[in-house]
Amino acid sequence: MNPVGVVVSSHGRELEVQVQGGELELGSIVKISDNFGIVASMHYVEDEKIGAKQKLIAEVQVFGSLVNGRLKRLKKPLKPYLEVFLVDKSDLEGILSVSDSISLGTVHGTSARAFLNASEFDRHTAILASTGSGKSYTASNLIKEFGLLSLPVVVVDTHGEYARILSKLASENPFKIEVHTVKRTRQGVSQLKIPVSNLEATDYHHFLHLTEPQESALVEILGNLSGDYNLSDVVSGTSKLNVNVYHEGTIAALTRKLKTLERVFKDVFDKFGTDISNLVEPGQVTIIDCSLASQNVRRSVVSYLSKELLSSRINKLNDFDGEKIDYPLLLVVEEAHNYAGSNLSHSCKKQLQRVASEGRKFGIGLCVISQKPSKIDEEILSQCNTGIYMHITNPRDKDHIRRSFESINDAIISDLDSLDVGECIIAGAMLDIPFLVCQVDRIELKKEKKSKFDFKKKPEVKHGKAEYV
Repeated sequence: MNPVGVVVSSHGRELEVQVQGGELELGSIVKISDNFGIVASMHYVEDEKIGAKQKLIAEVQVFGSLVNGRLKRLKKPLKPYLEVFLVDKSDLEGILSVSDSISLGTVHGTSARAFLNASEFDRHTAILASTGSGKSYTASNLIKEFGLLSLPVVVVDTHGEYARILSKLASENPFKIEVHTVKRTRQGVSQLKIPVSNLEATDYHHFLHLTEPQESALVEILGNLSGDYNLSDVVSGTSKLNVNVYHEGTIAALTRKLKTLERVFKDVFDKFGTDISNLVEPGQVTIIDCSLASQNVRRSVVSYLSKELLSSRINKLNDFDGEKIDYPLLLVVEEAHNYAGSNLSHSCKKQLQRVASEGRKFGIGLCVISQKPSKIDEEILSQCNTGIYMHITNPRDKDHIRRSFESINDAIISDLDSLDVGECIIAGAMLDIPFLVCQVDRIELKKEKKSKFDFKKKPEVKHGKAEYV
């Protein structure tokens, strides 16, 4: 094998390599003597002999040598003038291989599988990408890999796209799909219901415009209710309000609004709600399809799931009374900026913050997916110890990522806009190396090629001297 470069300077674990030939590029993993490293960035430098920028230099981060199947960190700088080689497939897979491994695709520019440490799922993951970069396919591959390990996965699907993608993967792999809809019925599919008792008084604000006296009256009504109850019980509670405390107009208006809520959201809220424990089974991916629900209903779904999944795992591990979930799980939240926005006041953000900060203790991993990283609460993003980054160009998004992730560096940030569709940079807890450039596995779905402007006009019908459409 011919060398692809030579070391010209060495500073700790940072090398400058003069590139020879055209095979070396960003993300290439190389071998120098017995050590391995990754190309973090590349630039041209001045050639003093001809007075032009002609020498291509690759900055390489060395992560150590492979000893008994484990990486041993570099303790002193490598000597200059050592030759640099591209790593072959067997060495590369040996570096990345772990006991509980998953893989989203191949290491960029090679046929070697890009292995990740699946046991770090409960340290949380973020998939961040611009629209059209392939994040849904990347997330689906990640979900499929955990499904193959029998880890229960619950997916909050905002746009109704995961059932189709994951059904394709489930037809080829041994895991099963369960779909629950929200707000709308679908033949052969169960509906997810939220128990009314899960709603706090402030949550009603997201469905009703309540004045301060009306909210105060609602707080009293909910305080008088106990156990499981439905919206009709809440409505009935207005008749028990003291007219000496609350104006008759306030009581009448609140009653009218609650009756409207009961009528409009009868398919969303009920007395007992869906049994959350049935959503969590080994080898099962449960998709909560929220695509036909309003934004406020979606947020209530995320709030309910986050709260109940965490409390059920706490009950299980501490042997408390109440609902219990026997297995660790992964909660995947698509369009996370809608549920964890920095300026959002809905209870769903508070519940996601709890999962992000406490979930690992109780075996819950959180995966947030978004094309608008700058809108996600930094407290939640900073708890995601693995980042999967795809094509991103927005400077605000890049800056937000830089502030939120310890594992991210300026070299990675600067190269996010150079990634093609289906390419990603992975960094963080699931890797023993600084980062990895990965080509995500393709998912072949049948697509009909047709014009976006293939409109059909209504036919005109002539009858006598008149024309009808």
